[in-house]
Amino acid sequence: MTFLSITTTDHPAVTTLTLDGELDILTVDRLQQSIAQALARGRTHLVVDVARLGFCDSRGLHALIAGQRQAASAGGSLRLAYVHGYLNRLLRLTQLIELFPHDAGLEIMFDR
Repeated sequence: MTFLSITTTDHPAVTTLTLDGELDILTVDRLQQSIAQALARGRTHLVVDVARLGFCDSRGLHALIAGQRQAASAGGSLRLAYVHGYLNRLLRLTQLIELFPHDAGLEIMFDR
């Protein structure tokens, strides 16, 4: 069974969604719900911390893209923090890395 836990933390300027486990077809609904709940609470600037994400398939990538678009439609943004490993490679191969802006002021980091 695939495991994914999501911890949501509100900060003054952003809401952080910390992922731990695998983001795939079996767990993607959990991420979509967490993003929708944050946006429904008026939290439009989201940071998805993927430091502990062990795997992400195409459905997981699609959920991140959809979440970014939903946040942008609400006047906000969705950024990724601590991108590494498989997700880093996937974003680069698909040339989607620029879709998720990174900002050193928010301590958002991509493996280079």
